[in-house]
Amino acid sequence: MAEQAELTIEEILAEAQQLRWQVGDFHDKVMEVNYAEAAAIADTVVRRPEQAARYNLDQTIDRLVTSRLWGFPIMLLLFALVFWITIVGANYPSAILMELLIGRVYPFLHVAADWLHVPLWLSGLLIDGMYLTTAWVVAVMLPPMAIFFPLFTLLED
Repeated sequence: MAEQAELTIEEILAEAQQLRWQVGDFHDKVMEVNYAEAAAIADTVVRRPEQAARYNLDQTIDRLVTSRLWGFPIMLLLFALVFWITIVGANYPSAILMELLIGRVYPFLHVAADWLHVPLWLSGLLIDGMYLTTAWVVAVMLPPMAIFFPLFTLLED
């Protein structure tokens, strides 16, 4: 500590100059990258008179989908496609759930209730009433909802 306190201003400046040359032109390189990035961003959004307009797929799709002539037919076609995919696509998972919940689990619950000597009125209430209704609703409603709502969300975007 004592040695560094005794340095003169000229020695400090010489040390700073030596360290500056060791660091190099890092600051210049950072600024060059920043300006290049800014120029690239500006080139994508700024139109100059000497440049021809570039083809932009997003704008073309927007103009087509929001046009007065084609907007509603395209929307109706997309709605029909979403409903068709929902109706046709939900049949397969609904059949699988129906087979699992009603074809396999429902008879197993009756066998288990008989084995446990559950009274018929309680078995009817719990298994034939609550479980069967819930299983049927899940098997019939879950697949269409799981297909329709994500597709409709994509359609909104």
